[in-house]
This record gives sequence, structure tokens and C-alpha cells, in this order.
Amino acid sequence: MNQLTYHQQDSFFGLRNYFGKETSYYSNLIFESIIGNTNNKYKVGASFLYDKYDEDYLLNNYKRTETVPGLFAEYTLTGEKFTLVTGARVDFHNLAGTQFTPRMNFKYDLTPKTIFRISAGKGFRTANIFAENQAYFASNRKIEIQNNGGEIYGLKPEIAWNYGVSLQQEFKLFGRKSSILADFFRTDFQNQVVTDLDESAQKILFYNLEGKSFANSFQTQWDFQPVKNLEFRMAYKYYDVALDYLSGLKKVPFMAKHRGFANLAYSTNKTEKGRFWSFDTTLNLVGKQRLPNTKSNPAEFQIGDYSPSNSTLNAQISRNFSEKIRVYLGGENLTGYQQKTAILDAGNPFGNYFDGGMVYAPVMKQNFYVGVDFKF
Repeated sequence: MNQLTYHQQDSFFGLRNYFGKETSYYSNLIFESIIGNTNNKYKVGASFLYDKYDEDYLLNNYKRTETVPGLFAEYTLTGEKFTLVTGARVDFHNLAGTQFTPRMNFKYDLTPKTIFRISAGKGFRTANIFAENQAYFASNRKIEIQNNGGEIYGLKPEIAWNYGVSLQQEFKLFGRKSSILADFFRTDFQNQVVTDLDESAQKILFYNLEGKSFANSFQTQWDFQPVKNLEFRMAYKYYDVALDYLSGLKKVPFMAKHRGFANLAYSTNKTEKGRFWSFDTTLNLVGKQRLPNTKSNPAEFQIGDYSPSNSTLNAQISRNFSEKIRVYLGGENLTGYQQKTAILDAGNPFGNYFDGGMVYAPVMKQNFYVGVDFKF
């Protein structure tokens, strides 16, 4: 398998311009077979990645070429009630050195309707700090990169370990099919590229993690079909993410610890000519989020420590007139929630306190749309 990609991105933020080019080639060779029978499967292979970056930010040019040959293997054991997948790969990165990344996934059917899963593994990546943080460029924050002795912007690559468990239960409710899914995952960063917006309201700092960084995620989901053609889904997510900044251990900004979700979808029976109606509505609840420290700004350009909670409601109605024609009408943010001050010092876009990157909620009120789909 081979893939060739060229990507060019030109961004203009007032007097601050960013131009980025990436030329990438990826090749993957896989051999798979069995050991004795199909209950024992394995894959082995080799891969090669060539990534060339050429980036310009203001008057600074950042160039690098990553070449990453690698080897990998995977083994799958299938039993009567379980499936075990284990694998590992070794990558010989020309800038980050040799990286070993193991992975394991295990699934066990406790009963025909109760499924237990567990997973663990290691992850590795190189961060592209300019392309990944464009949202904060719409400000007059000065970008500073603290050289930590790495080969990529002077920074070292990101390495993390991830662990998780999941339990899925299917059952009957009022005689109809229903299921509940609950999972918990934790990520511990061994190394991380930190984007620091707290040290100064006039700066964005990039540096390597010195200390600890973790993310705990718990999610539960309930699916239910109250009547024929009516699907109901409700979910809750708890997300606890924190890391050691220069100013100490803090929650990562713009990460809501609590999120809620509810979706209701209904469709009429499809006729012989492919005609039917469908209705869909989704409610999103977002808890408070920690906001970056802006206390170095004048009082009128400061924001609070936390954002208020908010909710948004989206809905859509569609009509299929045939297998090839569909008309739809919908609305987004029907609750009309809008962030009051989305841009700091908006009247002075070239001033020291202008900042359009502190967005934590919708900046537009209700938005309605209509459209037609054609299939040929």
C-alpha cells in the first residue's frame, strides 16, 4: 500500500502570516497468514514514511525532513468467548531516534449479551506546533519556543501510554432492544509538547513537559428503541485533563470536565420507490471550562477563570423523494446560546490586547439551512 500527499496551507492573521508545505510519502508492506488454523492469525510487515516540512512564520523559516523506516508484527488469538490482539512496532526515526510501541486489546464475552474489553499501549508522534494551534493565531500573542534540545522546533517528540476498560450490556426494556456501554481510559504522557497560554496573556509558549501530564476519560452511553423506527441515544462524558505548566499543575483550558448528549431520530417506513421522512434532533450540554489566565491585561480585557455552562440544540427534517433525491431543512444552535465576548479588544485589532482565540462557546446564534442531495 502506498500513499503520496502534498498539502499547502497559507494563513493570514492581520500582519502575521503563516505558510506551510508538507510533502509526504507512506509505504506499507503487510504479510498475513495463520498458524495451524484460523484461531491463530498473524501479520508481519515493514513500513516507510517520508515527511518533508517547509514552514514560514513571520520572518522565521522552519524546515525538516523526517524519514521513518519501521517493522511491525501482530498476533490474534480467537477463542470461544474471547479475542486477544497483541502487536508491536519498532520505528527508526532519523530525528527522534528508535521508538518501540507495543499494543494489546482483549475482548471477552462474559455472557452472550455482556462484553468486556481491555486495552493498553504506547503512542508516539511529532507535534506540528504551528499547524495544530491556528486557533490562537488570531491574536497579538507573541510566539516563543523554548528549546529543549530536540530536533523538531528544538522540541522532543510526544510519547504517551494509554490504558482502558469497557463494558457493554445488551438487554430488553419494555420488550424492545436496549444497550448500555461504559468505558474508562487513562493517558499518561511520558513526554509532551505543551502549549502554554497562562504564563502571559501576550504570549504563546511552546516547551516540553517537565513533570506529569494525564487525561482521565469516563463515558457511558445508553441506546434504546422505544417504538419501531424511533432511535434514542443518551451519553455522558467525564473528562479530567491536567498537566504541569511553568506555573504549576493546572487543568488544560477549554476542556469541559462534564459533557452531556441526547439524540432522538425517527424515520417513516420506506416505500417501494424509496420515499420516506426522517427527523433528527440532538441536544449537547457542555459544562464549565477553565480559561487561560488574562490577569496581565487591563481589567476591561480580562476574562474569568471559568466559562459558564451552555447547551445547544440542533434539528433536521429530510424527505427522500426517491433513491436519488433528498431535500432537507435544519437548524443549529436553536437554543440561541452565544458567547458574550468572543474577541478581546475587538476595536483595536493591532493592539497588544487583541485576542480572538478565547472562544469556548458558539459565536453565532440560531443558524438555519436548506439543501438538496442528488445521487447519480
